[in-house]
Amino acid sequence: MRIFSAFPGAALALTIATSAALAQGAIATADGEQSGVRIDITELKRTSGDTLTMKFTLVNDSGEEVSPYGIFESVHSDVRNVHLIDSAGRKKYLAIMDANNNCVCSGGVSHDLESGKSLNLWARFPAPPAEVKEVSVIFPHFIPADAPISE
Repeated sequence: MRIFSAFPGAALALTIATSAALAQGAIATADGEQSGVRIDITELKRTSGDTLTMKFTLVNDSGEEVSPYGIFESVHSDVRNVHLIDSAGRKKYLAIMDANNNCVCSGGVSHDLESGKSLNLWARFPAPPAEVKEVSVIFPHFIPADAPISE
């Protein structure tokens, strides 16, 4: 891949950053309010029953422990407060809940995460219409991330 730029150093930095994200398998990244904490979205895929499954990784490179419980703001120790926004369709998609009001998502996020460690998580959502190819993913305390939907 060749990138032309009036600022050659900027082109190199862009290439390195893009390569690093692809090497980790991230399709989008959301930076946290706390420096050194980010979420890498690794998959957002249409799945059976008109649903989307999102896989993501909480990465802690902050130099101190962080609490996923506090990050995801859930008294249920899960990631139910993560949601998707289809800006074109002007619709918000919340994580799917089962018949017992349990989130169809990762649970047990109440323990602290040491610096230098990561935590793999997932959540299932109702799928937007087939013509929607990208959504904004909203994590509490993180910058929204636009992620492509795969089939």
